[in-house]
Amino acid sequence: MFEVAQDYGAILLGGLLAFGLSGCVNMQFIVYWQLYSHESWYAKSLVIATWLLDLFHSAFVAIALWDSIIVPYGDMDEFDKIPWSVGPAVELTAMITFLVQSFFAYRIYRLQKKRIAVVVPIVALAFFRLVAASVSMGEIVPLRIRLRSYAAFVQHPFPCWIFTVGLSLSAFVDIIITAFMCYFLRKNRTMITSTIRIIDTLTLWTIRNGSMTSAATIASLICWLAMPDNRIFLGLHFVVAKCTTS
Repeated sequence: MFEVAQDYGAILLGGLLAFGLSGCVNMQFIVYWQLYSHESWYAKSLVIATWLLDLFHSAFVAIALWDSIIVPYGDMDEFDKIPWSVGPAVELTAMITFLVQSFFAYRIYRLQKKRIAVVVPIVALAFFRLVAASVSMGEIVPLRIRLRSYAAFVQHPFPCWIFTVGLSLSAFVDIIITAFMCYFLRKNRTMITSTIRIIDTLTLWTIRNGSMTSAATIASLICWLAMPDNRIFLGLHFVVAKCTTS
């Protein structure tokens, strides 16, 4: 049964929270550019690409909210239709996640003295998550044209399990990255007091960032599996990209 509060109230709250976190992303981008201008262009290009994709993601979320709530206002038959911008928003979340996870994989690569034994599996899993999201978006577009509803997407078996795999891989990679970052940071501690304080701060930041991102992804996954008939999972999915870059 269609309910405005659980369906479009959820994506409205998710979208508003995403916009707020996007402001934090912009602030962090400016701070990064001021403090880490000496870093390699590989690292800088990942940061710039992530920031630009975040801006595009916010634009698609805004369009999705407008087409979901404002355009069909008063016509209940139109409320279940999938806006065209939802597919690109899902794809951009996967692209942002892939870039951020690749950035942290690069950090791990530097921390473990440029050995790739740990980095390759992380990047491979992150890439598979990107592929899964691309397949999901590829299914949303024809379903929107042919069946044009969220109900059709939920009842269609192929994109459902692909979407589930994508969210599961995203959460799994976040947990792996957090664990390895903490391990290698603690391993590189020295007896110099200033260095210990810096490492402890970086470790706490890594745990906070990884737990926040994985928690948002897992929450979206749980809502998707437990309540696929409403849009709570989609509202949380809007937030995942922002938590990833925050």
